[in-house]
Amino acid sequence: MPRHNDLDDQGTALLMETATPAERRALVRRRRHRPSTPREARLTQLVVSLLFLAGGIGALVEHVDAHTSARTVAAYLTLIALCAVSAELSRRGRTRISFWLLCTGMIALGLTTPFLL
Repeated sequence: MPRHNDLDDQGTALLMETATPAERRALVRRRRHRPSTPREARLTQLVVSLLFLAGGIGALVEHVDAHTSARTVAAYLTLIALCAVSAELSRRGRTRISFWLLCTGMIALGLTTPFLL
């Protein structure tokens, strides 16, 4: 079976229709384990960063309404800034740096939250 990199749905349907069962399994396996493109990685990282940014803003509003300490508000402001930097890095194509920055920041926030409240 010839190697097909980017098949549209019509081409895939035609191949599935004319292929033997072994070729069908190989085609499905190849499409399932297809690595993501850099554009998909950037978009995914951007969406994750923006979701965490929205969650951080929501948590900040909740903590400000509850009149919690200034340390807690500062921690959530730091989280929001971290998510914004991560989104900007992923938008510019620095997805690995963005990923590690976001992971490190979330772990740090998770470890320090019990001490802040």
